Amino acid sequence: MTVLHGIIFAVSLIMIAVYYYVDRKREKWLLLLFISVSVCDLGYFLMSMAQNLEFALFANRISYLGNVFLPFFLLMMIINLSGVSYPKFLPWVLIVVNTVMLTITISGGFLPIDYKDVSVEIIDSVPTLIKEYGPLHAFYKIFLFGYFASMVAVIIRASVRKTVKSIKHSVFLAIVLIGNIAIWLIENMIHTSFEFLSVSYIVTEGLILFLYGILQDYGLLDTAQIENTTADIEAAEEKHEASHEEVIRYFTQTQIECIFEKWQLIETLSEREKEVLRFILANEKRQIIAQELFVTESTIKKHTANIFRKLESTSRAELFTKAKEFSE
Repeated sequence: MTVLHGIIFAVSLIMIAVYYYVDRKREKWLLLLFISVSVCDLGYFLMSMAQNLEFALFANRISYLGNVFLPFFLLMMIINLSGVSYPKFLPWVLIVVNTVMLTITISGGFLPIDYKDVSVEIIDSVPTLIKEYGPLHAFYKIFLFGYFASMVAVIIRASVRKTVKSIKHSVFLAIVLIGNIAIWLIENMIHTSFEFLSVSYIVTEGLILFLYGILQDYGLLDTAQIENTTADIEAAEEKHEASHEEVIRYFTQTQIECIFEKWQLIETLSEREKEVLRFILANEKRQIIAQELFVTESTIKKHTANIFRKLESTSRAELFTKAKEFSE
């Protein structure tokens, strides 16, 4: 069992390296999620080697350090991935809540609030903590249920408001979440000497990286970076579309190809952003672009915000002025 947990811990470290390869945007919540998984698996690995109560409690505290903060990082990752806005103070509030929860869960051996009594026994050659739960232990389940419910609510809201690229991505996130909930419930209902969650976490990491890789190719993971500019850009877009005095400007296909060839900043765009840019340079409206690319207008807004930011423009008018320099 020690060897198996050691392999799982090693794989969790490898997954962090894979994260750096896949996530070109360096999404902080995803990185913290992966680190917390490694901390969890380290705790399980150390527990499998425990020979006395003091070491077993030390390993248990390490696994709780990862387990307590993991749902927080997963929630923030799902919020960002779903394109759902949230108040800036939310992460700080959750950090306080999680710190309080961590203090309770690692109190075993010091205070009788999480465990009234605890000992270690070797069952089927595996070190196991024998616990008599204290008055505050139930709060951990309430804590996890609150996070699970919040994640489900975010996914449902994103699906209803169509802030994700497609319903398939919502279903994907729901399956990942429900799978982990199911494994956690099974482990709480039956006695097992092996922590199946350690494997579940690794699988979850792989699935999330797979989804991140796909979405990055479509330029849909800049939510955190464009939160402060999307509203201004959208207002500029609407003003541009509503203006009757401004002479309608557009570029021919030949000019657009010339712009793409000469304007080096365009290379910073994703493939999907380049598609959207071609429509913008042809002066197509957002609704038409969305119809042509079979996505929502909300998605086009995000692409447009990314394009303007990367091409250092704040409106179509400014974008056209800069593009004109490369059109001949």
